[in-house]
Amino acid sequence: MKPDVTIQQIKLYPISTPRLYGEPSQHVVVEAVASNGVTGWGEMSDLSHLPAMMPDCADLERCLNALLAGRDALNVSLVEDLMLANFPGTRFHGKACLVRAGVSIAVHDLKARLLGVPLCDLLGGRRRNRVPICYPIFRMKSRADVADRCELVRRQFEAGFRDFRFYFGRDTDADEALLDHIAGTYGGRITLTSLDGSGLFTLPAFLRIYRRLAKYPFQSIESPVDRDDVSLIAQARASIDHPVSEHVRSPEYAIRLVRAQAVDIFNISITVAGGIQGMQQLFAVACAANIECLIGTTQELSIATAAQAHVGASAPRLDYPSDPVGPALYTEDVVAERTRFEDGALLVPNGPGLGMEIDRGKLTALASRLSSLNDVKTNFARG
Repeated sequence: MKPDVTIQQIKLYPISTPRLYGEPSQHVVVEAVASNGVTGWGEMSDLSHLPAMMPDCADLERCLNALLAGRDALNVSLVEDLMLANFPGTRFHGKACLVRAGVSIAVHDLKARLLGVPLCDLLGGRRRNRVPICYPIFRMKSRADVADRCELVRRQFEAGFRDFRFYFGRDTDADEALLDHIAGTYGGRITLTSLDGSGLFTLPAFLRIYRRLAKYPFQSIESPVDRDDVSLIAQARASIDHPVSEHVRSPEYAIRLVRAQAVDIFNISITVAGGIQGMQQLFAVACAANIECLIGTTQELSIATAAQAHVGASAPRLDYPSDPVGPALYTEDVVAERTRFEDGALLVPNGPGLGMEIDRGKLTALASRLSSLNDVKTNFARG
């Protein structure tokens, strides 16, 4: 039977957005146009990461239209299957998962708009209306950065954030100075939800740093060692007194982590999981294995942050404050009204679909050709 409404066209818009801290980030906004004129929006978020290459947006747009134009706009499962078959690959080794995530968000937004319901209603309904959030404290290169990070904490504390996560490790003396300041200035008014190693360290190096920082109050350790070496993650977990979390990039990887007893917490994000159904699959594994969960981030704009909020609204469990804080980090966005934070929590948007409306003027103003050159020059300084 011919579908009543089909995907007519996929359009891609490469953009660059400045940040409060660090170098600008590059994204691709995805527009999925239905045959009846209704539009859904998605986002390939923060492409400014390894590997040092960017997609050719014109060619990618042609490929996506060849793959998806004429497909049933309500059959998002078929779209997800087609995207995984044609854009395989996981985060930290390529950017195909970002392409899948952007299209996944757009077609889910489109379907929910066609049905006139919030996206979370398609995902089973709301279990919660807000998602507690922790604000990132970015990695320092030396003690010269301590004052800047102290100011970051002050500003975001005044903005209502009480949970923070800290990227540690380049200069442990600087790390101690900052953590001393936080403990002395804020005491129990601030919670450090995690110390994040970004998978940068050998096991001996991580343990040396951990032994120095374990005296401070924090809840967990994230990505202590090489993410690809599950047995090494398990060794790190067995060697410390804090729960360990890791970014989970596929159901297969999740099963490996569970079997190795390598982690206590799954960090589940839309970019690493490759889309909305990818996130749902990882939550299902976590529930089956009784693994705690939080929602992670690469720092998305409001489109993808809203998608994460809707997944969070329907998620079977969220045990720790989550990470998506992009709309409070970027100084520019492409929506008329950004996703909102209140008392340190991300509010689940109302309205049909994602609950976001695009400002085409802002989309045009932020247009930028994708390039990895500046990322190479700045050494991909994201954490």
